[in-house]
Amino acid sequence: MVATLLSLKLRLTVAELKRSTGRLVVWIIMAVYALFMVALALIGLGAASLAIRGHEAVAGTLTVIVGSVVVLGWILLPLLFFGSDQTLDPARFTPFPLTGRQLAPGLVLAGVLGLPGFFTAVLSLGSALPWLRTPVVLLVGLLGGALGWLMTQLGARTATTALASTLSSRKARDLTGVIGLIAILALSMAGWGISVASSFFSTDSANLSRVLAVSGHIAEVLGWTPLGAPWALAGDAGQGKWGLLVCHLVATAVYLILGMWLYARVLTKALLTPVHTGSVSNVAKGDAISRALGWPWARGPMRSVAAIMARCLRYWRRDPRYLGSIPASLFIVIIFTVMGLTMNALPSSDGTQAPAFLTTGMVAFGLGFMALLLGYVLSADVASDATAWWIHLASGVKGWQDRVGRAFGEATWAVPLIVVVGIVVPIIAHGPGRIPTALGAMLTLYLAGTGVSGVASALVIYPVALPGESPMRMKTGMMGSQMLSQFACMAASGLLALPVCVWAIFARGWQGWLVLVVGLVWGGAVAVAGVILGGRVMDSRGPAILASLMKNDSRERA
Repeated sequence: MVATLLSLKLRLTVAELKRSTGRLVVWIIMAVYALFMVALALIGLGAASLAIRGHEAVAGTLTVIVGSVVVLGWILLPLLFFGSDQTLDPARFTPFPLTGRQLAPGLVLAGVLGLPGFFTAVLSLGSALPWLRTPVVLLVGLLGGALGWLMTQLGARTATTALASTLSSRKARDLTGVIGLIAILALSMAGWGISVASSFFSTDSANLSRVLAVSGHIAEVLGWTPLGAPWALAGDAGQGKWGLLVCHLVATAVYLILGMWLYARVLTKALLTPVHTGSVSNVAKGDAISRALGWPWARGPMRSVAAIMARCLRYWRRDPRYLGSIPASLFIVIIFTVMGLTMNALPSSDGTQAPAFLTTGMVAFGLGFMALLLGYVLSADVASDATAWWIHLASGVKGWQDRVGRAFGEATWAVPLIVVVGIVVPIIAHGPGRIPTALGAMLTLYLAGTGVSGVASALVIYPVALPGESPMRMKTGMMGSQMLSQFACMAASGLLALPVCVWAIFARGWQGWLVLVVGLVWGGAVAVAGVILGGRVMDSRGPAILASLMKNDSRERA
């Protein structure tokens, strides 16, 4: 059964790659990049063997802690990207007279045939390379790495299978998609965190000793848990603690046996009660769109604007494809503000500090890029509607009504967010004197982005996550045109707002308020022009837009 499942996994993976040239290209790029990073890691691990003598305890501590993080990551990350790999989904085996006990070993080992599982296996075995000059310890390290890899796959399979019914619900997919995006954005600060940590250790050597002592105690505890037990074997052998090695080996074997038993039980239940997905809840009467038609200004041609605005507001509240833009924009400001404010805390090798204009520019760039991103988001608004956009075409909605309704829908929360961030961050970084210039530049960038997006979203319909899908799902096909359109949209928005932004940099005193006024006027003019031009483009390209949306939808669902 194990050989059959491995062969099935390999054939399904190859067939999936053959279906789309774009998917194959993406897979090759990811494989080459991962191979390069893994090769660097293996070279570093091998080089560690030259300096490990006398530091066996430190090497064992680091192996346990890093290995535990890897196992925990394999348990948690598949929950965030649930459904991204369904080649051996347990639901596919429900028609066959098979039990979880028969399928469990093969499904666990099949993880080695995927890119993440394969490279994790290579790195797990590579964790033994620091002991290269001690053959006995090297063999123990290889055994620990292999058992640690089995722990990662067993934990991932058990968690996803046990929570499949919960994760298959629409609300769970929405939540995990947003959480996954936040996690990725948080990891983007890892490099800066390493720089801060390096500065912390370089200023006082005693800090490193204290951290290593605490890490040693943490590793001792983790070594008796399923997360760290297999990774403790090499450290035990390297320090000559053979009795402790036997205890950790027994603990690892017990955890693996119990884990396999639990996975088989969970898998059997999943085979008997497969998950049902795809239910759609009805929209109650008196919903937001119906209430919008009763707004005082929703008269005449503005009725369609009000309905589109209300529908977009519902998307911004419930659709993870939209919701993800909010934490993304906030994280950009947080990242660059933290980097700017802490830059002087990281002295260079010669003791000098970063110039003031660099720290100020870092904060200013974060504010401007946030506003630019919020304006750019609307460029994918029509593509996010997918084939449901036919309602606009069939009901005779004018292009300018579509543009205004979408812009109003985002502006109801984006403008207040920009104002709050544009007040709080300057106060923290430079004092209240820079608030008018910050607001002027940010609102100009946002309004310019809104105007450019009003035209771009009617001209270029690029593939995005379909309704109900996770925002983390990678789209394939048309990648070149998608990246080109995104770059062109943001570049055009930045160029249109550039004069006001440059003025904001050098404005002082009362000129800041003038920057705010001029920015609102200029940005508003660009937004109005974009709405008018984009509306005309949409009116002339209505059937072509619907054809592009249908093509994207059919390609992704094929």
